[in-house]
Amino acid sequence: MIKKAFTLIELIFVMVVIGILAAMALPKFRGLSSNAKISSELATASTIQSALEDIHSDWIVSEGSLQWGNNRTSGDLNANGYPKKLGGCPPAFNWILKNSSTLERVWQCQAQEGIFIYRGPASNPQKGAPENGKGKPDKNDCWIYEPNKGLFRLSEGCTG
Repeated sequence: MIKKAFTLIELIFVMVVIGILAAMALPKFRGLSSNAKISSELATASTIQSALEDIHSDWIVSEGSLQWGNNRTSGDLNANGYPKKLGGCPPAFNWILKNSSTLERVWQCQAQEGIFIYRGPASNPQKGAPENGKGKPDKNDCWIYEPNKGLFRLSEGCTG
């Protein structure tokens, strides 16, 4: 007699193997959302720092008189040739980035004692990435723009 079906033992064995493979794969997918937020935030920060360096270079070459960003003039730059601020706050980066409207939903900003504090998708206190150590943004961190130095940097352990 020729068998044309699987036995119950064979089916259970296949289900156990699939269960083991799923158990091994699931933890790998758990952090994808946080990693995407972190990567997006780091890419945006890199773009902003590059734009700041470009503006400062153009300011030096043009000897202080130039148009930059989204129809900004040298009057919006400080004495060191850096933007006095990066945008209307909110929106966060409408002075410096052409497509800043795509970031309005995910970046928050506030002015505080001559500096500007920004929080992106990973550094959002409510929905951000879990604590991950130094160098990568998480919900306990923020970005600080210091206009006098033209520096956009990650600050660990921000409050408020």
